[in-house]
Amino acid sequence: MNVLLYGSEPFLINKSLQELLKNRVGEVSQMNTIYYDFTSPSFSMTSFLEEADTMSFFSEHKVMILQNCVFLTRAYKDKEKEKNKEKNDSDIQKLLNYLTKPHDQTTLIMMYEDDNIDTIKLSFKKIKETCEVIHINKLNPDQFRLFLQELIKERQLRVTSEAFNELIKRLDDNMSVAIHECDKLQLFGQNITYDDVVALVSRPLDSEAFHLVNAILDKRLAEALNIWNDMIILNMDALAFIGLIASQLRILYQVSSLNDAGKHREEIINELSVGTTQMNVYRVSRLLNLAKMTTSKRLLKVLNALAEYDQKSKTGLVDKRFGFELFLIEATR
Repeated sequence: MNVLLYGSEPFLINKSLQELLKNRVGEVSQMNTIYYDFTSPSFSMTSFLEEADTMSFFSEHKVMILQNCVFLTRAYKDKEKEKNKEKNDSDIQKLLNYLTKPHDQTTLIMMYEDDNIDTIKLSFKKIKETCEVIHINKLNPDQFRLFLQELIKERQLRVTSEAFNELIKRLDDNMSVAIHECDKLQLFGQNITYDDVVALVSRPLDSEAFHLVNAILDKRLAEALNIWNDMIILNMDALAFIGLIASQLRILYQVSSLNDAGKHREEIINELSVGTTQMNVYRVSRLLNLAKMTTSKRLLKVLNALAEYDQKSKTGLVDKRFGFELFLIEATR
């Protein structure tokens, strides 16, 4: 049976893919496994389906993996696609037609590494009728904590509780990053302290911006200043960091306004997924939780204060670093 595999955790997606390949073809080789990218300029749906409908001469069975299946998302509306809408609709219909009568020696695996599949689209419903649909959910914080504990145990690391808690903060619940960073810590030594984690494990900027916004809205000035001081140590440019924070606040304001209007999560994702922008389901869930801490009116006030600081710093009326600290003091009142 053909498969649609999607979700926002690349590590689990790849693990599931390897299990599917093992079940379909056993040992993977170039003779029995072919990768395609739907977003590649050279991709041709006609050629892809001709290959799918052709008998495999070098193995009993072959698997064709179609990556980046953006045609299933809410944001598949950019200008290039609109220009070629007729052609693209025809391509998708060809795929759907093939899936109703697939070649018995070929397995198609369609992949998309995000949660924002439009489950009300006709194309998704047709695929659901003809394929096995596997949705890989991102680990929740408790599950990720257990996963990290297992990684540490496998590598025989001795990590202090303070170091473990700091490590959790820096991994942003990302399994692939967790594996990479634990491998790095293993090379450093078996006994890992808080200072080791601070020195060796980088902090994702998007996550730092999110935590800073969280601290601002919860009026935790000391925590907000600590995050900013950490960014200074990393030589982060104030204006560049401001851009990340402004982006988080703007989206949060939109989420908060839509939530106030009675929209539920799926409707909010649809509203925010415009043009080529694809809104991550996990991100919206986090922002919804954050929106409950504040009001749209307060968010607008913080955004205005941030815009005022941005203007003053760009025109030299205030020192970038000192001015940002003043903004944090004002925003956390």
